[in-house]
Amino acid sequence: MALAAGRAEGITVHDGGTVVVIEGPRFSTRAESAWFAATGWSVINMTQYPDAALARELGLCYATVALITDYDVGVEGVAEQAVTMEEVFAVMADNNDRVRTLLFRAIDAIPSGRGCSCVDGAGGLEPETP
Repeated sequence: MALAAGRAEGITVHDGGTVVVIEGPRFSTRAESAWFAATGWSVINMTQYPDAALARELGLCYATVALITDYDVGVEGVAEQAVTMEEVFAVMADNNDRVRTLLFRAIDAIPSGRGCSCVDGAGGLEPETP
């Protein structure tokens, strides 16, 4: 639903990716950034865990909308200067209306029943079995 909503609004969206969650609030060091990129992680985030794992344990449908605010400073050839909070806040402010519109469209598309794969664990991560 979130993908379709973003596309319907003309927002650039990506289907998939891998998030690394770091303890924040802080920016990554150059060494961390290089390691994250080398391992194939697409997004660095400070707030996504434990939400996804808890939603899966409860059989709740869960989607993430990751608002990319900057290219990590450690991504060689992409960003050479450290990002500032002012730059991050400016990007967030610029994207607030788009994200709000995407969320309203996605929420309107949520079915009233529970016929999705989230209920039986087939929608992604499999729940652990004892």
